[in-house]
Amino acid sequence: MMTYESREWQRLYRKALSERDPEALPADIARAEAAIRSRLKQLSAREGDEDERHAMSSALGNLSVLKSEHFPGWNAKRQ
Repeated sequence: MMTYESREWQRLYRKALSERDPEALPADIARAEAAIRSRLKQLSAREGDEDERHAMSSALGNLSVLKSEHFPGWNAKRQ
């Protein structure tokens, strides 16, 4: 069942992937990552939902690649 939370992280993820403004991209990536992590916390205590967890894991990996390609120093700045 698709909940608001599952749709929201997906919407933010798609927005980050399609962002063309380099000034807006870091904030879009950060919002998508935060929404995914929040959703993962919601699901952590529940059984099932493996498909969504897998999709979120893939999304986090893709966002990481996006960051490294466009902003090589991103992780160093965020720590």
